[in-house]
Amino acid sequence: MKSFIHGTRYGLYALAVSMSLGMAQAADETTLVVGHSFTAHNAEVIESIKEEFEKKNPGIAVHLKHTGPNWEQHLQATLRGSIVGDLPDVSHQSLTFTRILLDRGLPQPLNDLSGGIEGLEAMGLPRSLIETATFDGKVYALPFGTTIPVVYYNMDLLRKAGYAGDGPPKTWPEIIDVAKKVAALGNGINGGYIEYSASNAWMFQNLLASLGGTMMKPDETDIAFDGALGLRALEILRDFGSAMAADMTKKQARQAFNAGVTGILIRSASGVPSILKAAKGNFEVQIGEFPVPEAGGRIVGAGHGVVMFAKDPARQKAAWEYIKFVTGPEGQTILAQRTGYMPINMIAVNDPRYLSKYYEENPYHRAIVARLSITSDWYSFPQNTIKIFDVMVEQMRAVLTQETSPKDALSTMARETRELL
Repeated sequence: MKSFIHGTRYGLYALAVSMSLGMAQAADETTLVVGHSFTAHNAEVIESIKEEFEKKNPGIAVHLKHTGPNWEQHLQATLRGSIVGDLPDVSHQSLTFTRILLDRGLPQPLNDLSGGIEGLEAMGLPRSLIETATFDGKVYALPFGTTIPVVYYNMDLLRKAGYAGDGPPKTWPEIIDVAKKVAALGNGINGGYIEYSASNAWMFQNLLASLGGTMMKPDETDIAFDGALGLRALEILRDFGSAMAADMTKKQARQAFNAGVTGILIRSASGVPSILKAAKGNFEVQIGEFPVPEAGGRIVGAGHGVVMFAKDPARQKAAWEYIKFVTGPEGQTILAQRTGYMPINMIAVNDPRYLSKYYEENPYHRAIVARLSITSDWYSFPQNTIKIFDVMVEQMRAVLTQETSPKDALSTMARETRELL
């Protein structure tokens, strides 16, 4: 009996010690709240990053908080959260919105944790993208990935319409000509679609930049898109729009292309995996470059990154570990393998331990990364940037659907932008 009581006491003591240790371990674990807007075909990447990060950092748990289906709505949710004291520790945001967040005093500088621009370059991050989110010498966001517009072709429809080229068309005149021929096939076939409603009037920014233009003057005292290059950009839209059977939402347009009833789709390279999957066994798809007609032209990337909102020093250290992981070679490898986004860490791109074999097996992705040399980041206006881009998107829609002329649309865009600025 005495032995039994002793054993019971020992067992209870051991249980108490075990529970105490478990509680201490739980108390030592930091749970980071990470805000994001990854949805649908890109949701897997953020889940995979969470899983791998937690394996490498057993003392840190990640709670993912989805707050919007796109960058603008995610930003608005973040701003609302800041008013009621409900900000995540880390947030994936469009790099172009860093200035908007900074105007409200929300992001915390990363210089002390990262070693500044020099330390970040040593981590494999390109200075050009770091400087996108650097203000007064302080780094407030790090690039996570970027994507560029590409042109997807249903080669079965193109050949049915008489196209005989070995590869896809390369110039706007060629693209527009074959899109019209595909549209002439009838029977519900759509010649082409360009995702004009993409965030930040991204397609207009790309058309303008590819011609050598800019959104504003270097000193940001006035707009710069309202001249001949801006007009030419809208004229390209008008001509391409003549092959659109009807206006659609992005979701509808993507479904139509994946179903094999649209000849040409111009959208982000992040869609490469889902489009190749949809086309497999159904029709031949080829991916061409977004045309850059002028020698000094550029591509505008849709860069997104990570910012830190955590203010507590201990939480900042944990947040930095997450930021360092997602922008480092391992996080960037996950990004590249699970999405069509371009990784921005040059170690991941060039080191054979990471993505070399993957790019050998996926030449489309290698070709996209090759355009980094002429890729800048999308522009954000100093004030009312979302309202301005809403105006631009509406005018692009009117031009594509032949409701207004490029000249009138450009005039409206210029006038309303100046008023909002």
